[in-house]
Amino acid sequence: MYQNSNDLQLSKQLLWLLRHGAQSEGFRIQADGFVCVADILQHPRFAGKYNVAKLSELVEKDAKQRYTLRCNPATNELEIRANQGHSMEVVKTEACLARIESMNELAGVSVVHGTYYKHWGAIQKEGLKRMTRNHIHFALLPNDGAKVLSGFRSNCQLLIYLNVPQLLADNIPLYRSSNNVILCEGLNGVISSKYFKNVYDKRSGKCLS
Repeated sequence: MYQNSNDLQLSKQLLWLLRHGAQSEGFRIQADGFVCVADILQHPRFAGKYNVAKLSELVEKDAKQRYTLRCNPATNELEIRANQGHSMEVVKTEACLARIESMNELAGVSVVHGTYYKHWGAIQKEGLKRMTRNHIHFALLPNDGAKVLSGFRSNCQLLIYLNVPQLLADNIPLYRSSNNVILCEGLNGVISSKYFKNVYDKRSGKCLS
């Protein structure tokens, strides 16, 4: 967790770059989402804001584990990526995510999307949409009540439980990121409400659907 506002702002800028802005800023970005750290440190917009030590600190202290920092074994270059949340088409699903093949991989957990009452009417009619991102995001909610690390915002009001067996039966792919977020492209960018198992008010536990 970041202890000061400067680190929080640096993380937000880094997430924007790695999820959405790398191409528009002229970076080389690989199909698995990795960007060369040296390119970030030399870029006019980011030079002076980051160094290797600061990037390592941001990765280590990120409570949701949203980054991966690695040394590329082929090039020996230090690289960084956002583990999920991309909107750039150059980042390919199969290159950066692991496909879920069976329910055995999700034993003891539920796949849940967090949202807000202001969106619920539209979601009921039109389903969940990936909007400008490559995927719709879901958290893995442990059935034993353990804390969710990443996948939805802590202040969300509604929890939509996904009917995973039905999705898999209908050959709609589900993927897992390296920080345990579940992602789905849906059909034409949409997951219909027919794939909702249950919907609960997060605070009261009341079932809405």
